[in-house]
Amino acid sequence: MKNRKLPVHIRKLEALLRRLPTEHVKRREIEEQLARRMAGYRGEQSLDYYLGFLTNYFILHDLRLPDRDHHFQLDTLLISPYFILILEVKNISGTLIFDDHFKQLIRVTPEKEEGFPDPILQVERHRDQLSGWLSGQKLEKVPIETLVVISYPNTVIKNTLLNLAPHLSDLQKSKLLKPSTASPFSLPSN
Repeated sequence: MKNRKLPVHIRKLEALLRRLPTEHVKRREIEEQLARRMAGYRGEQSLDYYLGFLTNYFILHDLRLPDRDHHFQLDTLLISPYFILILEVKNISGTLIFDDHFKQLIRVTPEKEEGFPDPILQVERHRDQLSGWLSGQKLEKVPIETLVVISYPNTVIKNTLLNLAPHLSDLQKSKLLKPSTASPFSLPSN
């Protein structure tokens, strides 16, 4: 596994803050953005420790791929002979509520309540984009699995349905947990 590098967006924000006067009207906003991005990066780094125990996988970090007129970015991509796994890493503290009705993530802390885009929808969209990208490269169809990883160790996770079993049963039925029944695919050789 290749070591994860500090993302260019974080380096740009750090450079901007070094040049921005302390009294600048946008400084606080940029500091908050940098803090959020650094928290995400630290969460991805904490996951890397556990990924280091895996063998027989190609592991790619911060993969940015074209999608029509735009790009999409994958936090971590694991490639095995049987499937591809997209990991969307969130390093968020507090109590997280996955709101299935409004399709959002709500973080509750003693100070405030905040809404975020639903990371499950995000990673599912990434799966569709990656599938399209692979098809455009004329690569054979590969099972693509997705997981959202909450890397902050003390986070409490809830959902509005009060029942995560449907998600777990889908995961248990997937090839992720039954690699012996999956057929391997070929990786292109360079």
